[in-house]
Amino acid sequence: MQSFHRYIRRVALPVLLTVWVLLLLPGMGGTAHADDAPSISLKTEIGYGGKMKMGSWNPVKLTLTSSQDISGDLVIQINSGLAPTTYVQHVELPKDTAKVVVMGVPGDSFTKDNNEIRFYKDSFQKGKLISFSSGTPYLKGMSVTASNVAVLSEDPDTMNFLNVLRSSGYDLNVLPLKNTDLPEDPMLLDSLDVIVLNRYASDTLSKGQAAAVEQWVRSGGELVLAGGAAYPKTAAAFEGIAPVQYTGTYTASSLPELAKLGGKPLELGGELTLSDASRVEGGEVMYQAGGKPLIASRQVEQGGVLYAAYDLSMEPLASWSGHPSVWSYLLRDHLALSNQPNNKFNMKQSQMYNLINVLDYFPSLKMPSFPAMAWLLIIYAVIVAPVLYWILKRADKREWAWWIIPLIAVIASGAVYMIGAADKTKQLAHTINMLELDGKGNASEVSASAFFTPRSGKYTIDFPAHTYLTVDRTNGAFSSSNRSSSFVEVGDQATRLTLSDMPQWSLAKVWSNRRENRKVGQYEVKIQLDAKGNIGGQVTNNTSYNLNHAVLVLGGSLFELGDLGKGETKPLSAASKPTAVNPYNMANQIFGNQTGGQADEFTREREILMTTVPNTTWYQSGSYVMAWSKDALVSYTMEGKKLEGSQLNLWAQPISIDWSQGGQPNIPFGFIQPKVTQISSPGWYEDPSGTTEMDQGSITFEYTVPALKKDASAVLTLSANNPGKKTEYRIFNNDKQAWDPVTWDATKQWKAEQNVHQYLAGGRIRLMLTAKEHVQLKLPEISLKGAEKP
Repeated sequence: MQSFHRYIRRVALPVLLTVWVLLLLPGMGGTAHADDAPSISLKTEIGYGGKMKMGSWNPVKLTLTSSQDISGDLVIQINSGLAPTTYVQHVELPKDTAKVVVMGVPGDSFTKDNNEIRFYKDSFQKGKLISFSSGTPYLKGMSVTASNVAVLSEDPDTMNFLNVLRSSGYDLNVLPLKNTDLPEDPMLLDSLDVIVLNRYASDTLSKGQAAAVEQWVRSGGELVLAGGAAYPKTAAAFEGIAPVQYTGTYTASSLPELAKLGGKPLELGGELTLSDASRVEGGEVMYQAGGKPLIASRQVEQGGVLYAAYDLSMEPLASWSGHPSVWSYLLRDHLALSNQPNNKFNMKQSQMYNLINVLDYFPSLKMPSFPAMAWLLIIYAVIVAPVLYWILKRADKREWAWWIIPLIAVIASGAVYMIGAADKTKQLAHTINMLELDGKGNASEVSASAFFTPRSGKYTIDFPAHTYLTVDRTNGAFSSSNRSSSFVEVGDQATRLTLSDMPQWSLAKVWSNRRENRKVGQYEVKIQLDAKGNIGGQVTNNTSYNLNHAVLVLGGSLFELGDLGKGETKPLSAASKPTAVNPYNMANQIFGNQTGGQADEFTREREILMTTVPNTTWYQSGSYVMAWSKDALVSYTMEGKKLEGSQLNLWAQPISIDWSQGGQPNIPFGFIQPKVTQISSPGWYEDPSGTTEMDQGSITFEYTVPALKKDASAVLTLSANNPGKKTEYRIFNNDKQAWDPVTWDATKQWKAEQNVHQYLAGGRIRLMLTAKEHVQLKLPEISLKGAEKP
């Protein structure tokens, strides 16, 4: 007992006293104090108005507040989509000050199970993970495929009349925004289809915001500048791309052209103030009021700007029943129907997945030579069996076989490896570029690349600044899992992709997006049509590249132009005899039939034509020039060195035709494609060949033709090769504001030879098709030909 007390006094008490003193010292002990690690709160806002769009890049606004000054990497790891990818942005957080960070993420449906937000002190690669003290550390929200119409206006209810279109089958969202909602990166506007400015001071936008909106327009967006007395302040930041120049205001007591366009009676009930303007170069006056521009448009590279001379929120126009129809027509290329298979989302998604698959045909990576492998196997079999046996027997050393045979096997295996690895000793790139030319020197670009890594490890690849990436990882020969180890950092100088833990002989596939056009030149196309609809003319390659396998598609006919050198002109008379376009077999029409048992050098081109091209707007226009090249249009650096590899480029340009022949319209059948604008049939579908299926119900479709002059005479003809059984067709009469029946004659045609103007509202021809039961059919073709006055 005494020995126990002696132990307590001499050993235990001094040790306990020492521990107690140490715990009182600063920096000691197990409890983390506020001074040791910062407290960071997090708040997230996703998309615009909480809505995200599939197939597009969406902004995520993250607000962080730290209890200390700290710098580090904010990361969003997304585990859905093609492959797990982490998006990184470096931030500096001042003490007790809210910092707003805007990042871009691909549209998807997010839950706590498929994404995570984290903060690393200093850097995500080596820094310490700092947990958030408050907020939700993940994104949460559903993505949609609807068209998004953003509105900047003093009246947040502006454009709410578009919601009426939902009952006609449209899938859209009207999103009132504020200045602070607009980013300074045009890619973060990618999820918006239309931006409307009405009674809004656009000069309150920052220079970066205004530049982002303008670049968004140039790369395919649609900007609406509404007029009235407030037009000067509305258009202030965008005068350089507006279709008109403001000259003042005027009043009108009626707007008959607008009433025709809307298809409903319009009573203004008094004087309405409109903005007066003159058309600028490049602008087009679509509709007039009293000889002044009422609706005007301007193509700005790949996008456009619309001008309306009135305040869109002003009554009685805002609540006029014809107003939704007016704007569904003016925005027809930017508003999606809910059951339309070829909406922008489906087209983008199909392009991405199909091009990603085409990248598997990596031309720089070849299978080992079959004859070489066969001879190696034969030699091995001969050496190991009769030759080795004979040699060892002669030498009376048959017991040596136990180590000579394994040695020969190792040598043979090494030879097999060397043959297989002959073209797999360095990093390689394989890129496919699809360019859509606008006919004025600019082109939008869709690009997908595959990167081959010969050894395992970490690789960094640099892309141009503000490039947004979607990544897919393919396992190598010695890997059995796809790890979340792809990091994307979007920056002002470059976008860096870090590929960690790449297995040996593996591929990383990347789909890259930029809202920036390239200056590449254009095709110059001159087309003439005679009175019988025969096609003549020429195509000139005014790009900076030599092109091959060029074709012109026009009116359902395909003209093979062959090779088209830089600056070369090919008359259509020198082209092959035109053939009818086969949407399911265009590749064979251009590259010939595949020969069984032989390697096909056009495998990639065939795959692109079959799976990707049908999901483009230029293909669906029905009239375009298309050609190919293998020039290096884009360059990447891996570990600071330029990557070697191959590139395949598709050059396409939709074309427009001057339909005036001798001052009169001359539009043959097959050149103007119908556009479905309203669907009340749940089973409606149209395949690439133009065959339509629908259940009981109705659809409305339209043709856009050049507007006729008031004193012009013309004959409008509809031709229906297969109008369908138990169907009814009607055409809208703008004078009566009613639908007239269409009765097919013995040749399945219908003609309007007198007063054709009643069916054209500024070049808009509207038809309605009603089916009494499930039916297959083809929508009619139209012809519009000038006629001599009686």
